[in-house]
Order: sequence, then C-alpha cells, then structure tokens
Amino acid sequence: MSEPRIVVSKASDYKQVYASGASIGHTPFDFHVQFFRDSFEPDEEALTGRRPPTLVREFIIEIVMSPNQAKALALLLMKHVEDYEKKFGKIPTPQAPSPQPPSGYM
Repeated sequence: MSEPRIVVSKASDYKQVYASGASIGHTPFDFHVQFFRDSFEPDEEALTGRRPPTLVREFIIEIVMSPNQAKALALLLMKHVEDYEKKFGKIPTPQAPSPQPPSGYM
C-alpha cells in the first residue's frame, strides 16, 4: 500500500509569535507546552539601582499534544539543534533555568 498524499496549508488564523521561553507540564494523557515572552518593567527605583527591575512573564500560547507526538517533537527538535550546531557552532547551555510556574496547568 502506498503512503497517503499530504497537502500542506496554513489556517486562516495562523500566526507566528516570538517566545523567550517555555514551560512544560503533562498528565497521563497529554503534554502541555506553554510558551511565554519575558520583558522588564523598569521604574525609578530599578533605574537607580535601589531594587532589581520587575520581570513580566506573559504566556502567549499553549500547545497540547499526545505523549507520542511530544516525543516525536523532542526528537525533531534535537535533530534541528544538531544541524544548527554543525552549521553555526555550539549553542551554549543556559547557566540556570529561568523561574517557571509549577509543571502542569496554570
């Protein structure tokens, strides 16, 4: 039996967003990947060094997928990271993970 024909298109509400990080949680049935964007909210005290600036973390979108698809995504992402590093050089590993809410649902 031959492989099915695949037709690729973009949904009418398709959009591209920039995320500065992700938070991941799971249940026995699903993986939840929540993408966020960080920004700093400066104020007078932060600008004068009296206290650190406030980090604002805005969750942009959540993707829910089956464990099988989550594993396929992880493998595909690692392949692309390896290809990137062969072409552009090693990506430095972050020193410490950014603060994230507890895994699971928000």
